Amino acid sequence: MTSKANILVVDDEPQIAEMISSALQLYGYAVQTAMDGEQGVARVGAGKFDLAIMDIQMPGMDGITALGEMKKLDPEIEVIIATGHGTMGTAIESLRKGAFDYLHKPFEIKELLKVVERALEKRKFNDITRAIFSTVRPEEQLRVIIDSVTRILKAEESLLVLPGRDGNPYIAVSEGLEDPGAAASRLEMCSRIMDAPEETSKSAVLSENPAGDRRFAGIAGLDKLKSSLFLPLREDNKPVGLIAISRLEDEAYFTEDDLQRARIFASLVGLALRNSSLYRQLQETQGQLIQAEKMSALGQLAGGLAHEINNPLSGILGLTQLVMENTDKAGQNYADLKDIEKAVFRCKKIIVSLLSFSRQEKAHLEPVSLNEVVEETLTLCARQMELQRIKINRQLAPGLPMVNADFQQLMQVFLNLFTNARDAMPEGGELTVSTSLDGAGGRPAVAAAVSDTGGGISPEIAGRLFDPFFTTKAVGKGTGLGLSVCLGIINRHNGGIRAANRPGGGAAFTINLPAL
Repeated sequence: MTSKANILVVDDEPQIAEMISSALQLYGYAVQTAMDGEQGVARVGAGKFDLAIMDIQMPGMDGITALGEMKKLDPEIEVIIATGHGTMGTAIESLRKGAFDYLHKPFEIKELLKVVERALEKRKFNDITRAIFSTVRPEEQLRVIIDSVTRILKAEESLLVLPGRDGNPYIAVSEGLEDPGAAASRLEMCSRIMDAPEETSKSAVLSENPAGDRRFAGIAGLDKLKSSLFLPLREDNKPVGLIAISRLEDEAYFTEDDLQRARIFASLVGLALRNSSLYRQLQETQGQLIQAEKMSALGQLAGGLAHEINNPLSGILGLTQLVMENTDKAGQNYADLKDIEKAVFRCKKIIVSLLSFSRQEKAHLEPVSLNEVVEETLTLCARQMELQRIKINRQLAPGLPMVNADFQQLMQVFLNLFTNARDAMPEGGELTVSTSLDGAGGRPAVAAAVSDTGGGISPEIAGRLFDPFFTTKAVGKGTGLGLSVCLGIINRHNGGIRAANRPGGGAAFTINLPAL
């Protein structure tokens, strides 16, 4: 049989040590004894104890000194000082040294047992606190939370419910709910609690008979539950989740002590989840700062390389055109030289676009042709699309009115959209870019649509597409800021951007900007 805890009794009076030891063993504790302070410290150094009960006045090393030495060896051990010769001064000194409590001899066994239970309760919460805060990885932290609450409240079932991306609650982690039907009924119970503000405002919600509770009317499969306890988790006075704990045995009702433990536990969990969220935000922000620094350095490098490449290209172009003047236009040599000229012009156009994109300037609004922005951006990424077997369909309406915009910022928007479309078609496909005049909304506007033939937008992520740091790409493949940046730029241009699935498959992003 597994003991409830390991306890060390240190007392120089054998009869008292034996009396305390026998009483504790009777209640399921594993007990060792020591007859003086040195022996007690040696026991702690050699083994692991949850609690020590120690006299103050002993030959050799006294209890206060032994307390300090034990805390050096094991800072987590709880110590109860028990003596018949102590004063208020020794009591205060022992508490300063880290003792949990102080008992005067003679004491009743039931009094000692109460102090022991409180000390072990503190030890248990300390262990649970360390476990919860030992990791900020969500999958590990949530499992520790449920394992801990199941153990500390002696429950047969427990689950942690969090709001999903679509706003609907889901079971993030559970214990004792292998049956899908039982899991569904428990989730429905939690959903009803979470939908009731008067319930989520409480520190704990108790149901002594869930099957007969009007709050859960119509939910099947609750007959096995004898008592259920719900712990709302809140952040900034807003509900962010719910822990549900249930007991199945007859007469296994939650006591007032259980409720107090549950409230303390819920506050620890709320703090742990908050810390985990802040840590993830810090990691994401640090990652974005690193990415921004990389992009800044890349822009400077690209600008320098573009200038260096421009000079030899100009020489190649000049010499090619000079040779062309003395070459028979009907011959193959002239055709080859013409191909060289076209390639040089294409390189120069790419370099101009690269220089323009890498230039760090404040936003400058001026009349801009949306078609020109699209063409300029396609120049930068057309080759990548070609290498990935992506066909580009241009459907640019002629004669569109200008828009008041920053040319480079709009290039940023389209580059992000083109890059996302490319990543959505790893095996190839079609990218369609269209522009049109949009008269909807009562004012003239110019619209641009970017659509692909990829996998489309799943309902689970549709509401979070434009959230900062949200990405469906693998770690290291994206920062989750592309669409958020697009939204910010378009908003600053008094326009709008929306996403939808194409009828034939794939995603489509449509931008609207006021026309001049």
